[in-house]
Amino acid sequence: MIKPIDRPVLLSGNFGELRATHFHSGIDIRTGGVEGLPVVCVKDGKVVRVSVSPTGYGQALYVEHEDGTTTVYGHLQRFNARITALVRQIQYEQESFKIDEEVRDRQLIFHQGDTIAFSGNTGSSGGPHLHFEVRNTRSEHTLNPLLFYKIRDSRIPVVRGVYLYRESASGCVGLVRRVALKQSVNGCYTLGQLNIPAGKIGIAVFITDYMNDSWNKLGIYRLGVVAGKDTLFAMQMDSCSFDQTCFINEIKDFDCYKKKETVYRCFGNYQGQVMGVKNRNQGWITVGEDSIVPVKIDLKDINGNRATVTLTLKGKEAPVQEEQEVLRYDRSYSLDLSGATLDLEAGALSASVPKGMKIEKDTVSGRDIFVLSEKDVPLLKKARLSVAGEFDRKALICEVDRAGRKYPLATQWSEEGLVAEIGYLSRYTIAEDRQPPVISFLGKFPDGSLKFKIKDDFSGIATYRGEVNGRWCLFSYDPRYNLMRCSLKEPVFVSGQVNEVKVIVEDRVGNKNELLVKVKK
Repeated sequence: MIKPIDRPVLLSGNFGELRATHFHSGIDIRTGGVEGLPVVCVKDGKVVRVSVSPTGYGQALYVEHEDGTTTVYGHLQRFNARITALVRQIQYEQESFKIDEEVRDRQLIFHQGDTIAFSGNTGSSGGPHLHFEVRNTRSEHTLNPLLFYKIRDSRIPVVRGVYLYRESASGCVGLVRRVALKQSVNGCYTLGQLNIPAGKIGIAVFITDYMNDSWNKLGIYRLGVVAGKDTLFAMQMDSCSFDQTCFINEIKDFDCYKKKETVYRCFGNYQGQVMGVKNRNQGWITVGEDSIVPVKIDLKDINGNRATVTLTLKGKEAPVQEEQEVLRYDRSYSLDLSGATLDLEAGALSASVPKGMKIEKDTVSGRDIFVLSEKDVPLLKKARLSVAGEFDRKALICEVDRAGRKYPLATQWSEEGLVAEIGYLSRYTIAEDRQPPVISFLGKFPDGSLKFKIKDDFSGIATYRGEVNGRWCLFSYDPRYNLMRCSLKEPVFVSGQVNEVKVIVEDRVGNKNELLVKVKK
């Protein structure tokens, strides 16, 4: 397997890295801040799927190989001429910029080293790079591409802190001690004895890894915890399943992640559901009063660079805790809160949490804010929030942050009320969107393109369409810049005369707007 880009492989993201909602399924190869580098087929294969989207992977190719693997190339600027012609044909047939099409029967066969596309920055990309994946074709499990490529790396993973958690008698988990660490030259950290309240103790590790010639922060490849003689937690990122995406918050500490700390939890009730993770006793260390437990944390990157942390835990008398009403992680619930109902499946919570539901008032709208938890709690399974009442189709269920900002959710409307799926126990309210999207013509540009700015102030863009002289025309859409763009080279434009160009945009609650401009080609 050759490299997809003919340049030294430097990574801005590695496999299994902790992301906001998922484990990173491939590697992100830096392109030096530029677009348009040739992307080649890493081995003989057939393009079986093409995808174009304003979000996600943007423009992407899926190439199947005879050895049972599929390689994926994402955030592409453009495809090669042959694939581009096919993609444009599909887009015009479907009258849609966004497509995701299986093209197995189109005989798009390429040899190792053939240029299939050019690197870019499309979709939900934060800068020019190539997202590259290797998948098992049959299972669709993603494989760590660095099992196939050797990248120069002699840098030892850095341990920035060790965090200790305790499970209360009610099953709630709380942070009891945080130990910050200074970087060790040889990767060996010795903490000595840590006194903690006796009970079930969980360990988490704040880790940052780097590779040579790069300061991008990367995820760790292998992590293990041994208490006494027992291996309580072991993780090795060789493969991932898209089915395990929901368990990302079993591994990462959600509160720390919001502070941009990559903290790996080495305990959890459902960590066994994550491919490449094994734990014993759910990773918990039982520390009795006055007992001492030696602990060793071992971590390696994929090149074998290693760091270790050694410590001992000594149990002290645990404080007496008041009994509290909780939502247990292993039970299902249907909870009512003044017109709102929360339906929660067993296993939606990673651990039991205090039951802290209440009603507050939105000081601006006067509507109820349904507070489902005192602090945001990520869910392993979506929950159902329904709000009874008479609402029109402009109403939405919204999440409300601590500053009062509202984030609309995909909401179903019925005569009984509103329903939305939620991914967090958080704060929610009802809001309305009665303003149509705004469309602005930015003009005709020297590269022969027309550009329009489209923006919706609340519920978000649902559909967008461009027409020229009454016929559908291919417009690209980039929500990062609120930009729609088309080329005057599109076949629906007529040379030498004035063309009527119409842009039609609708938001998620049906507010609609359109703009007609006349342009001479």
